[in-house]
Amino acid sequence: MPFSKEAALERLNEARRAGRLAHAYLLTGPVGSGKSWLADRMAALLLECAPERVIAHPDLRVVQPESKSRRIVIDQIRELERAIQRKPLLASSKVAIIHDAERMQPQAANAFLKTLEEPPPGSLIVLLSTVPEAILQTVLSRCVETALRPETKQEPTPEEQAILSALMESLISEDRPGPAAAFR
Repeated sequence: MPFSKEAALERLNEARRAGRLAHAYLLTGPVGSGKSWLADRMAALLLECAPERVIAHPDLRVVQPESKSRRIVIDQIRELERAIQRKPLLASSKVAIIHDAERMQPQAANAFLKTLEEPPPGSLIVLLSTVPEAILQTVLSRCVETALRPETKQEPTPEEQAILSALMESLISEDRPGPAAAFR
């Protein structure tokens, strides 16, 4: 069942207080569901800093697609692994956030499996994805998934509204031109 970002944060905070926080989470949901917001708040809780300052914290590592192909490559994952293996500088924990985890190349995902399975003590790994089915099953099996729902119902853009109107018209029309004609 998808949660609001606030409800998910409260559940994760309860798990932390009870000493049951997992070592790896996969935050899933559509664009605008608050995955980045939640990841930043989780990091701020563990690193004991303000959420607006967490991005500059030396014990936080963020990985996102950077290459021309918009993929997360093996070099990025190896650098993340080296960083997470080091002792924390300021906090008692280390946090790694991987944006668009579905964009990890298979070699990068496979290289990350050992760290996901046996992370260093006091570390938290958070993967974010809008398309979790595109992530390798071996990675998924090592994470606790937390699904987020969209914050609000989004109104269709004028272009989307025009397409929806054309589709509706094509479906109720007597001569039934079909959806292909509506898209044209």
